[in-house]
Amino acid sequence: MNGSRLRKLGQALTAISAGVIAYATLAPNISAGDTNATLAHFLLFLPLGAGSALWMALLPAAAQKRVGVILLAIILIFAAATELAQGPIEGRTPSLNDWFADAAGGALGILLGRLVASRIVRQR
Repeated sequence: MNGSRLRKLGQALTAISAGVIAYATLAPNISAGDTNATLAHFLLFLPLGAGSALWMALLPAAAQKRVGVILLAIILIFAAATELAQGPIEGRTPSLNDWFADAAGGALGILLGRLVASRIVRQR
């Protein structure tokens, strides 16, 4: 896979993930149930982090570290915004546990995305 395709894959995965997250976390009366809510939040944010990392894969190594921190900060802010926005929505409640699951999923996604991207870039 060439660099251009890798970036496009990352962009598509990031955009689709953000849309799915917004719908799943902000639509009224959608719930994964108490036992699966944490896992659902984790799994929703995992591809967001991975897509973001793939998108930035062709940057120099030093820049990737800085961008990784920035991406994580953006994911944390997005997770907080989706949780806070749930307050006025019927059947939804903001949760700190959900935010932690979002953060963990996004962070692991960034790490996995960087790992996959580095292997793909090395093979070129």
